[in-house]
Amino acid sequence: MRKRWYARVSVEVALERRLNGGLKSGIDLGRERLIALVTEPLNEKGEGIALLYRGGPLKSDYFYFEKKIAEIDRTLSDPRSEEMDRAVLREKRRRLYEKKKRRRGQVFANAAAHLIRVCLELGVAVLLLGYPRGVARDKPGKGNTNLWSYRRLEQRIAVAAENRGIPAFEIPEDGTSKTCARHGCEVKRRPRGLVRCPYGHAMHADLNAAMNILKRGGGRVPQRVRVLSFIPTASGIIAFNEKKNSNPA
Repeated sequence: MRKRWYARVSVEVALERRLNGGLKSGIDLGRERLIALVTEPLNEKGEGIALLYRGGPLKSDYFYFEKKIAEIDRTLSDPRSEEMDRAVLREKRRRLYEKKKRRRGQVFANAAAHLIRVCLELGVAVLLLGYPRGVARDKPGKGNTNLWSYRRLEQRIAVAAENRGIPAFEIPEDGTSKTCARHGCEVKRRPRGLVRCPYGHAMHADLNAAMNILKRGGGRVPQRVRVLSFIPTASGIIAFNEKKNSNPA
């Protein structure tokens, strides 16, 4: 941001953590489903809440800006281009990179703020964040699991949670998508993002992973979940729909 002044004020804030009497929640991060969260059971029936934040708008932004930048690169590589035109195009490319980064950061900020606000309403006291070990989370790349930086999203959620008194801990997510959260057996991936257990039940793959993360962090896996779906955008959060109870196990 050019020709602008910013002021930074350092303050000390005393945080009050809610470690006792609250719920634990497991979080799985991904591309199609940016955030998948599952809470511990809320009642004696073993029913929990699941939150799904779709990554469609973020994915669309990524490929839109990549296409625009690629068009500029092709023009710059043309030897017939004038030097003045090259300077204008380089500046345009720089602005596109900055805009893509700002929009991604705003999507992360909106999703994290909304997520923590809902967690407070549900009485969540601890967040268990799954992270992929052995993967370069800080370097987004096209066509792989690092379409955007996992580390930036993790930090945004952790900071938003800590600011509201909810501690966040990292939990390895190795094999969480391949193992049934209830029976511990291997599951098979099906179309439409579902996994099927040999014991005869099916569930959403990201919710299964979030439940396994919750389980690894010492939480209790719910028998049934009520799924709430949201679409995070750079301008705000859209409540997509509200599904009825589903039996994950």
